[in-house]
Amino acid sequence: MRRLFYKLHKNVLLKVAGFNSIHVFLKIGIGAIMSKILAEYVGAAGLGILGNLRNFTQGLLTFSVLGLENGLIKNTAQFQQEPAALKKVFGTAWLWSICASITAAVVIFFAASWLDEKLIATEVDFSMVFKVLACSLPFYVVFVLITSLMQGLEWYKKFIILNIIISILVFGTSAILVYQYNLTGALYSLALVPFLQCIAAVVFWLFQGEKTIILQELLNFHFDKKTSRQLLKYSIMALVSALLIPLVNILVRDQVRVEVSDEAAGWWEAVVRISGYYMLFVTSLISLYVLPSLSKDNSHKNYRATVWNFYKTILPLVIVGLIAIYFSRNLIISILFTNEFDPSSGLFKWQLLGDFIKIITTVLAFRFIAINDLRNYLIAEVLSIASFYLLALYFIPAYQEEGVVMAYLGNYIFYLLVLLFILRKELFGKEISL
Repeated sequence: MRRLFYKLHKNVLLKVAGFNSIHVFLKIGIGAIMSKILAEYVGAAGLGILGNLRNFTQGLLTFSVLGLENGLIKNTAQFQQEPAALKKVFGTAWLWSICASITAAVVIFFAASWLDEKLIATEVDFSMVFKVLACSLPFYVVFVLITSLMQGLEWYKKFIILNIIISILVFGTSAILVYQYNLTGALYSLALVPFLQCIAAVVFWLFQGEKTIILQELLNFHFDKKTSRQLLKYSIMALVSALLIPLVNILVRDQVRVEVSDEAAGWWEAVVRISGYYMLFVTSLISLYVLPSLSKDNSHKNYRATVWNFYKTILPLVIVGLIAIYFSRNLIISILFTNEFDPSSGLFKWQLLGDFIKIITTVLAFRFIAINDLRNYLIAEVLSIASFYLLALYFIPAYQEEGVVMAYLGNYIFYLLVLLFILRKELFGKEISL
């Protein structure tokens, strides 16, 4: 027993997973309550509309920071003992991100009416939602720079505590707005999230009293040509995913609305929301553990060791969790939603299988980010996004709402094969340090 506790104490991944699970369980609890509120006050059709805005917001927020988050985490892990290099990286990222966020804010603000017509498309004018979202973009930049710094420095507990605070703050604000204003409140709550994230992150950082890194010193405008070129690769990686994935999801959701119904789009969105709750546990672990580990040592040996350690430690827990979710899916739907969402039960098996393979592929693909391999990242990512869209176009007319999650599974099987081919030397070849 003593040996077991010793191993648990020494296993960094398990320690991070254990503490991170507190945030995940809280997020699931909050998400369960929020899903019930949305089901009652927004309905299946409204949830589909909310999904469109959510996808658009994800892409927009990533563009506002030029997709530099992973690059900042990687550079922080690499240069945490070199303050001068760290200031150069963050100063350059701060300059580029502020320029991008202000540019995006101006475009979104003046295109608000057109975006409302294309993305929400109801009789009510929601253009002000997009104007509020536009004003929030520079605030999101500050939030990302702070959290990237925390992750790169491997301040696991502090990062997780901050996310817990933000989850509670966002939930409270969203619940009040949805309860008071139904769909209108739900849409505005999404637009307000970056404001809340920024306020929480800045206040949290100031209360930490860290003497080693002064935030004001990092957030000074600084342009370095070499650093810009290096960060640009991370930017392209993230922007391709952040812009294409939401776009394809919106197109696929509109296809479901046309081929099946608005309610069916809401059923899919319900399953995606449930998936997001448990996937948060794994994806946050990957960012907290895998990327810093691969960034500090990019050898093939460390890559295999990191991937294998993650798989043998986390995948058994994932399998048990996914099986439990599948057999309790009807109970979950009844708790989280209303009877209107009962048909979403048939979508679970494909979604859960797809999520399992997605976890496997996400860990593998972080190799591209850790070594800044733009070419192979783009090849794999574009092929994956294209395969999901093409499979969805085929499966939705044939299998209705179930076709969209069948396409999701098929896409990740294809993506896994692509990654295994591209990374065959790193995974199965001789151990060579780059």
